[in-house]
Amino acid sequence: MSCDPDWDDEVDVVCTDSGVAGLATAISAVDEDSEVFIAELQSSSASLTTRRRGWFAVGGDVDTDEYLGELTADIDITTLTQPDADLPVRLAGEPLPPRRRPIPTFEGWRLREWASRCIPSPTGYLYTQVTDWTSVTVDCGDDELLKVTEIGETTPDPARPIGSVHEWLVAEALARNVSPYPVASFDGLVFEEGVVVGATFSTGRGSRMIRARHGVLICRNTTDADSVLGGLVPGGTPLRVALVGKEASRFGRLELLTSDVEAAAMARPSLGHAGGVTASKS
Repeated sequence: MSCDPDWDDEVDVVCTDSGVAGLATAISAVDEDSEVFIAELQSSSASLTTRRRGWFAVGGDVDTDEYLGELTADIDITTLTQPDADLPVRLAGEPLPPRRRPIPTFEGWRLREWASRCIPSPTGYLYTQVTDWTSVTVDCGDDELLKVTEIGETTPDPARPIGSVHEWLVAEALARNVSPYPVASFDGLVFEEGVVVGATFSTGRGSRMIRARHGVLICRNTTDADSVLGGLVPGGTPLRVALVGKEASRFGRLELLTSDVEAAAMARPSLGHAGGVTASKS
């Protein structure tokens, strides 16, 4: 959506839904003394339609669809399958202080592979800014540098890892006075001179336009919170909930981190290659 809008509110970060990624992002922003707007889709035909399309497809807004299409121009998203567990467990890496951070070599195939993991993931998200002031650079080995924002520690229910982590995030958000705003649908992004500056939602009282000083996070509908592929989360083990992204990528997902090598090894089979990347490693 491109226009000269009459904003209803202005915050630092807008989250399009109160799923796990939206809640974690809102919590991380508030912990940095930033203002957030987090939407919560209500049970309606509109939200059900959105859920069938998937979190990455808005539909109906030409400018937003074009923006999303440009971000995945070299990926056939119709062929993407979910290669990992619903809530991946990763062996925590070593944070790198600013003076030791290498300038990563730009490798398009790595960014395409990462996007192809995040788009089909139930915890995947897209943040409209590449930079994120809440994250630290972490060396995960194998030439893998990730941008990580840790939220806190919890012990997930292995039978329903996403659902139990979602409940923990709800409690953490409420403890910070973060309350989702009920909406009927997320209708699209708002642009100024080609740059994302906000988002628009439909509510019971009409359209609501929220300006984002930093960025907009598009994420999954919270009604998809229960686990489907959840057998790889170790039971009875405290794990760190974190937003995980890559340098120069707008895509990320919520993961669980552990320093326990055995717990991480249980999840290692889930870290195979994603499908649907149409370009080669060149």
